[in-house]
Amino acid sequence: GNRDLLDQVYADLLSTHFPIADELDDLEDMRTNICKEADGRFPELHILVARNGEALMGCACFEYYPVSNVCLLSYICVSAPFRRQGVAQALVRELEERMERRAGADQLAAILAETHEVSVEDGIMDAGLRQAVLASLGFQCIQFDYTQPPLSRGHNPCGGLRLLVRNKSSLHSAVLISFLDDFAGSVFDYDGSWKNETYYLKQVDQLQK
Repeated sequence: GNRDLLDQVYADLLSTHFPIADELDDLEDMRTNICKEADGRFPELHILVARNGEALMGCACFEYYPVSNVCLLSYICVSAPFRRQGVAQALVRELEERMERRAGADQLAAILAETHEVSVEDGIMDAGLRQAVLASLGFQCIQFDYTQPPLSRGHNPCGGLRLLVRNKSSLHSAVLISFLDDFAGSVFDYDGSWKNETYYLKQVDQLQK
């Protein structure tokens, strides 16, 4: 079933490609969120899986944030035997088509992605190569010091990341701040508490300059 497939994707693809603490969502949270009904506020989790028979070729995990009308590509990875075969490009094309349909007449504000700063080493893939792969998929880095909000109440904010945007040369700061509020709000039940956190205040201050 879908749960078994998610467990396999998590074990064979996500856990091996994203080993840094606080970077990868907990499996139980993903199980919960993939089953949530869309309510117009909470991020809608989608997972695309490419397979060759029973073999997992790659996956893309992304969320649609309905308030800011933004898609975040949280994780994309391709298993080593299937790289350089257009798998990542096919996943991103499908992502884009689905998100355009989801946004409808509002027109999607942005497709964002996260990746490591070039100074970060995870023992899996060179961070510069990760950025080059994302650049080949149409993503470019947004010039501000991004810190990812906590993935859950049990996680810490995650630094050492860059936020990227697809097929745009720039993005209005209001869209980015709305996205940060959407992301953090979904973790903290929209209680506004994150707006007093240092990591958040630093980003907003930088974006508003």
